[in-house]
Amino acid sequence: MGLSRILALRQPLAPFRSQKAVVAASLTFAAAAAYLICFFGAAYSGPLWLKILFSLAVGPLIALLFRVAHDAGHGSHFANGHLDRLTCRLSLLPSYHPHSVWLLLHNGRHHSFTNLRDNDYIWIPYSKEDYDALGPFGRLKQRLYRTTLGTGLYYLCEISLRMVTVRPALVRKVKAVYVRDALIAAGFFLTQLVLLALDRPDIGMFAARVLLAIVLPYLVFNWLVGFASFLNHTHPRVPWFSMREQWSFYEGQVHCTVHVGVPSWMVFFLTDLGLHGAHHIDPRIPIWKLEPAESRIVANAGEQIVFEPWTFKRHREIMRACKLYDYDAHRWLDFAGRPTTPVIEIGEARA
Repeated sequence: MGLSRILALRQPLAPFRSQKAVVAASLTFAAAAAYLICFFGAAYSGPLWLKILFSLAVGPLIALLFRVAHDAGHGSHFANGHLDRLTCRLSLLPSYHPHSVWLLLHNGRHHSFTNLRDNDYIWIPYSKEDYDALGPFGRLKQRLYRTTLGTGLYYLCEISLRMVTVRPALVRKVKAVYVRDALIAAGFFLTQLVLLALDRPDIGMFAARVLLAIVLPYLVFNWLVGFASFLNHTHPRVPWFSMREQWSFYEGQVHCTVHVGVPSWMVFFLTDLGLHGAHHIDPRIPIWKLEPAESRIVANAGEQIVFEPWTFKRHREIMRACKLYDYDAHRWLDFAGRPTTPVIEIGEARA
């Protein structure tokens, strides 16, 4: 039932699934070239102000390459299996995301079990009971994570670092392929360090290069992805589920993914924020064609989707409301356990 409803929404989207190979290649090489230019510019350009400008550009360019990898991981960039796998693997390197681990988490768990606790892996809200069972440091982390700046800290600590260290808490079962790809990501990082030390700088100069070319851009990337991923599936009208019987694939893709109305410049810098709803309904559509597809989905799905025009004021309201989640009553709570939203209708009740 749920799958047939999804297929009905996907059917009018077929014209948006194709992307010319020359376009895909141009996007890939342009993003990679810009990243390399700015990486070396942040390390080796002349005046400090120019180094800082290059450094500020590197983080969004890592996010841009992450967008390319994201499409390739879904087989929608070149629409050629070999090229997409190679593109995905290489484009993930600047973010230090091991290829197989990211595919497991993003395709195998997030898209397959969107907003189903213990199956999805990102931005799963704690229940009041689980939150209270944390120690003081654990509760402090949760409070920090669900703030505007803290979304980057969450993605860095709970996703990025756990991916590259292949934490069993994230991947469940450690496999040789995960370790291999994590070592490849670590090898890319070591290669960056070697490139920053080519002219044998003193320790102070080397540390400054690492800060500007690697550390600050990596923190910016993690904030960009953390901020976008939070808004993509967290909203006062979006439910989370602890019981498989209440959840369905249709519910996860259509009702649990927010269609955020944002300016075009935010879409460029914040991965696919604003277009993520269309992506979940049909992952075969390249990110660059999601905007017209989104318009078609909004017209066809109507009240079935959660659409949120983004403003600073509304963003703060969402951050304040969505702290903990009552999985029995299906409503959001604050950290004291007080309801912050009405009960969310689920399943047939909201169809």
